Amino acid sequence: MSVADNADWGRTVETAACERWPLEHVAGDDSEPDWFDARFVAPLETELAPVPIVEAGTPVEVKSCRRRYQGRYGRWWIKRESHEQLLEAGGEYVLAVTDRSGIVRMSLLDAETVDCLFSTWWGTGNGGKDAEEYRQVPWTAVFDDLVGQGGEVL
Repeated sequence: MSVADNADWGRTVETAACERWPLEHVAGDDSEPDWFDARFVAPLETELAPVPIVEAGTPVEVKSCRRRYQGRYGRWWIKRESHEQLLEAGGEYVLAVTDRSGIVRMSLLDAETVDCLFSTWWGTGNGGKDAEEYRQVPWTAVFDDLVGQGGEVL
């Protein structure tokens, strides 16, 4: 899989997220920070809660990974600096799993919940992916129902 393929999948997931939730794509816009990809344009509400779940204006970082990559479960690559900015802003993540057929699963999680999925950061060494520290989170940490009892992908 090439970098161009990854970028195409990222755009596909961003588009799907904007269709599913009241989001607007903002990544690449010079007037916006580069640590998030979209923003809520309207509150996200549910019949079960008297107040919105997410307020309009909330930043959203969109992450996707492959279901299987090089013989293992795919992982979301999270940069520490961007993650901490998203935490401070009360932001959200859209986390998606893809395979050759398309998006297998996509979910919205607040940055605080994602923060609980790991406890340490890894250094990237010399020039690693324009971040000083990062963490890879396997999609199985969020979508464990897609894994069978023997560890096979359902």
